[in-house]
Amino acid sequence: MNKKVLVLGEDTRSFLSVIRSLGKAGYQVDVVCYDRQSPSLKSVYISNAYFLNYQSYTQSEWLEALIELVKIEKYDALFPCDERAIFPLFENKDKFPPSCVLAIPNQEVIEHLFDKSTTKQIAIKCGVPVARGEIITLKDKSLDYLQTHFGQKFVIKPTLSFKSEQLSKRQKVEIVDTQEQLSQYTKYIDAEDQFLIEEYFTGIGEGVSLLAMNGQVQHLFAHARVNEPRAGGGSSYRKAIPVDAGMAESCIKLCEATKFNGVGMFEFKKNQTTGDWILIEVNARFWGSLPLAIHAGIDFPADYAKALFGELTPHKLPNQQYNLKAYARSLSNDLYDTKAEFEYDLQHGDVLKGVYRLFKRGIGYGRLLSNETIDSYDAKDKAPFKEEVKQFYRNTLGGKIRKVLSKPTHTTSEMNRLMAMLYVAPSVSIKFVCYGNIMRSPMAHKTLQTLCNQVDLDWQIDSFGFHQNENRQSPVECIKGAKNIGIDLDTHRSQWLKQSAVNPDDDIIFIFDERNSDLLSSFYDCKNVFNLAHFVPSGLGQHQEIADPYGNGDEAVKYCYLLVVEAVKNIFEQYLKVNSK
Repeated sequence: MNKKVLVLGEDTRSFLSVIRSLGKAGYQVDVVCYDRQSPSLKSVYISNAYFLNYQSYTQSEWLEALIELVKIEKYDALFPCDERAIFPLFENKDKFPPSCVLAIPNQEVIEHLFDKSTTKQIAIKCGVPVARGEIITLKDKSLDYLQTHFGQKFVIKPTLSFKSEQLSKRQKVEIVDTQEQLSQYTKYIDAEDQFLIEEYFTGIGEGVSLLAMNGQVQHLFAHARVNEPRAGGGSSYRKAIPVDAGMAESCIKLCEATKFNGVGMFEFKKNQTTGDWILIEVNARFWGSLPLAIHAGIDFPADYAKALFGELTPHKLPNQQYNLKAYARSLSNDLYDTKAEFEYDLQHGDVLKGVYRLFKRGIGYGRLLSNETIDSYDAKDKAPFKEEVKQFYRNTLGGKIRKVLSKPTHTTSEMNRLMAMLYVAPSVSIKFVCYGNIMRSPMAHKTLQTLCNQVDLDWQIDSFGFHQNENRQSPVECIKGAKNIGIDLDTHRSQWLKQSAVNPDDDIIFIFDERNSDLLSSFYDCKNVFNLAHFVPSGLGQHQEIADPYGNGDEAVKYCYLLVVEAVKNIFEQYLKVNSK
């Protein structure tokens, strides 16, 4: 009987690569996917998909649901693809059945290689070159202070990509050399938050990927970034290169020092002029450029699974045999990166340079005819690639065309659909959902509740937001604007919409804009969703959204509330009319 494994993630790089690798190796692959819209879910190698995420579940709910799933399905192994699953699995490993192997890093790796500051310390101890820098509080530091200490251009690094207590939010590395960039980055951080600030090292990103068991390296694979993102962050286009002997030695030292057990990618930066290089960080998990390594000939996920099940024959020396001509790109990310580079050149008046770069990157797609692959593409599993292309089109050109050519949603058909649901419902449960639950949704909630109270209509009505910071008051301008039309928002406090608050089959959910719709589609199980904007009476025009008035003053709130109230009244009056017949 084939072993049964559960893979946790969402992207079309590491997550999809692990799914395909294990599926081709003969394992039954189930997944826990954070995003219901992920193209990876189209893979033919997935037997069953489950949806647990940190938007619609608290961290404790997520963990409890996962443990219950593992016990019921009796998985032989769990393969987490990032820290959102690695941290809770590591911290609660004793709660999982002993028969289920957890593909997570060992204690020493967690302690030393996930925090960028401790990674820096152990690298220095092992004699591995790193950038000059230090841990400081950032909120009170001026640009002048930072540039004096770290150079004209410097790098801001959160010590952790994800905080274990806030797994819903990924923290971002930023390259900074202007006041605007610094102000934008520090806008939402707290005074006590600490960051690793380093001088900027000029060079090209290179990575050394490896599989090690108990500190002994089994495979080594190296890649370089073909294009370096201007603002930093992950690469969208990479190529295989020979393993640098010095980098390999550094990786082996760090693996021995931490008794490294698992997979990882050690990220370096190399100056092409001097040949000098530094260690940037360690991703002690499956990494974004994993599709390139597999395409080049080293199947890290399959061999990791063999090692976990005691089926891998150890190498005395690390295997470094792979196709040095291999290239791979993340299609959507590369197209967005190309667009951003071109727009940057245009904004800075360098049209010729922009056109040249655009042409050069376009020519690079010719490699697809030889040694290049696209992360989401596989000849035996084409559906994820097709879905990625569809989503990219919808989010770019297709979206613009749709806005220009699309006809307004027919209010009558939407109203008829809603009335039919209300008519057959044994009890009516309505939820209004906007982003923050402090402006639009509470106004709709209170308006409908007031109307229902006037005719003793026993509907269950509530409002929620996607923002996870609860118990926030409505802004002053909203309280004042609502009071002017007889609605009291003074006592309202925001609520975060959790999946536990939603009855997928029976609840009627009203959203206000496309962003609300996207969040519901990605993270929640709900079937009966309506856009309140489609119920605004025709005398006020055709509307595809009721825009968030946040930060736009009293007049924006006044207009927003006009649309909200009239839409709610329209629904209510139509219901009374239909029910009186």
